[in-house]
Amino acid sequence: MDGSFIYYFLAFGDCIQGYVHMRKVIAVDGTHLYSKYEGVLLSAVAQDTKNYIFPIAFCVVDKENDASWTFFFQKLKSIIEDEPDLCVIFDRHISITNVFSRVYSRAHHGLCMRHLAENLRVNQHCEEHLYLFYAAAKAYFFDEFSDNFVELKSKCPEAAHILKNVLGFEKWSRAHFLGNRYNVKTTNIAESLNSILMDEWEYPVSYIFNSITKKFGEKFWERNAFVGGKENIFVPSAERILRDNKSVSDSLYVGNSNGVLNKYTVFGNGVTVKVNLLEKSSLRAKYGDGKDYGNSIYDYSSPIYKAESYLLAYSKAINVVPPEVEWTVPQKLIDTKISPSPYDPKIRRKKVKRTKGVGETFKSKRRNRCSICKKFRHKEPRVEWASNHK
Repeated sequence: MDGSFIYYFLAFGDCIQGYVHMRKVIAVDGTHLYSKYEGVLLSAVAQDTKNYIFPIAFCVVDKENDASWTFFFQKLKSIIEDEPDLCVIFDRHISITNVFSRVYSRAHHGLCMRHLAENLRVNQHCEEHLYLFYAAAKAYFFDEFSDNFVELKSKCPEAAHILKNVLGFEKWSRAHFLGNRYNVKTTNIAESLNSILMDEWEYPVSYIFNSITKKFGEKFWERNAFVGGKENIFVPSAERILRDNKSVSDSLYVGNSNGVLNKYTVFGNGVTVKVNLLEKSSLRAKYGDGKDYGNSIYDYSSPIYKAESYLLAYSKAINVVPPEVEWTVPQKLIDTKISPSPYDPKIRRKKVKRTKGVGETFKSKRRNRCSICKKFRHKEPRVEWASNHK
């Protein structure tokens, strides 16, 4: 605009390469910064097969609006391909909704279940019936979804109208979702990242990104070392799920009445499911371990859960930025002058806390409150209770 700082986008090459070994589900979110020039930190985060946070990209912008989110998604698109297998989850911020489909036309997007439930609680006043919303959102099959949604509609018709006609089932229901959200139903992974960086919110942009580099550089090394010492085919968390599923499958029965290879009917526990092993659809079959059934359970599981794939995701190290005296900067960049972002000190966001000095302690302003009358006048509630609460 006028040579002043507006946006800054950062993505580590190690994270870009490691994302290839992640499930194609991304959560995006923004959090306010409290430095002199304020601003907002936008982030895109994936989740590895052990359900740990995997950072993809960060961006500092002046505010959350259509222009800033357009810049962020356009830069994100240069490293994360727009494809039908991609799923992006976010809250109902109007600017994200306006921009996302214009930049990512092929990818699917879903709404954060927790934010949506909070909106229903506040606006439609259906807090006591939210358990039906959660049950419908998490349901895998249409029958299970329908049972819970019909009951929700009878008890809270206004909320059901919003979910069906305003938002659409495909934005929040697992059964109706057009892509694959796996077990990621909320933006909690992005908000968890924001909480990790809470102490950095009040510092300059360069310090924030240096802190991100240091923290996730250490995490990458720890995760690679942890899985590298195991001998499992899959990562430990996936191995536990496979063992549990094999245990459950022992109570199921498999039939092949039509005699079609790789097509079976599985029934038991009040459920009957058609299974196609080639398409891996409704895969609830009774698997073998390679001895009696001819195929191993690992043959029907996604390779991204393999320990080998996990190690490849964290194989590269994120290096900390060296001291400035060691930099080699082109003269063209040195001659470029960028002014700080404009700000008005009169309308600044109120500072929420102050950093302690060395050896400084803050005295607590908390006062004892009487548990009976909720007043502050009692110095010794236990002794004076009889005289003050007759």
